[in-house]
Amino acid sequence: MLPATITTNQNYTAARLAEMRNALSDQLHGSAFCVVVTGSFGRHEASEQSDLDYFIIGREVDRDLAPHQAVSEILEGMVTKKAAIDGPFSSYVPAEELVNRIGLDGDTNSITTRRLLFLLECEWLYNETGKRAFFDELIANYVTETVTRESIARFLVNDVIRYYRTISVDFEIKTREGDARKAWAPRRLKLVFSRKMLYFGGIIAAAETADRDYVGKRAKLSELLQLPPIIRVQTVFGDKSLPALELYDRFLRELSDPDVRKRLEKVGPNDRTDKELRSLLDAGKQFSRELIKLMNDRYGPDHPIHEALLM
Repeated sequence: MLPATITTNQNYTAARLAEMRNALSDQLHGSAFCVVVTGSFGRHEASEQSDLDYFIIGREVDRDLAPHQAVSEILEGMVTKKAAIDGPFSSYVPAEELVNRIGLDGDTNSITTRRLLFLLECEWLYNETGKRAFFDELIANYVTETVTRESIARFLVNDVIRYYRTISVDFEIKTREGDARKAWAPRRLKLVFSRKMLYFGGIIAAAETADRDYVGKRAKLSELLQLPPIIRVQTVFGDKSLPALELYDRFLRELSDPDVRKRLEKVGPNDRTDKELRSLLDAGKQFSRELIKLMNDRYGPDHPIHEALLM
């Protein structure tokens, strides 16, 4: 049984996703595009404090068909917090960019962010079939026919590592430059908990592809990556995951509390000894230890995931 806050937030998310899907299906038509949501709604961890990180996906030739205004009016009227104006969301994403532009100069931070969030923490809001088609197309790009049974989905591992390290580096630089667009302490805690859960969920999905041919690897990735990260971890590790999930539950409980969140939003990078923040950061360190323990218990020292993470 999952901890209380996780369960509460999952129920809240499910109800709100159903409302959004119904509202969009009542007003939108056609299959040339799909609408997806990432962030806490994509992870099934949303609360009243959550914003809505959505985007529209379609082929480049169908860009003009995207109903931006209708989607915006429907979705942004259903949540109190909107996505950042200059962020990678609330926009049209060509499928060619999302699926094929991996690496090299054309793979900007925004493209990488959309791709990895689409893969690791995404739910459909309109046109589930279209979303699934783009999803499987991306997985096939990560696992080609040349990948051997003895290997894992290493291309995916490298991209997940790159994304996680990029957001960690970007957080440090934004902090130094005094980026005040978002409160510092909640962003720091998200890096310690939800971003780490995102990273871990991608790594274990790739680890589970060992000893499968390329068809089996694709199928396993599709199976696991369509699950919210918490359910993915629970599916792979069973009850052994509960100590880690209890710590994650505390993070969700604290940030879902308006009073706690308001206090944390006033804590800046020069207040790292704040008692409330310090306690949560210490819990984040224990969360890391629990995740490492899960990895080591399930994947023996000869498992290819260890080499992939180090070399």
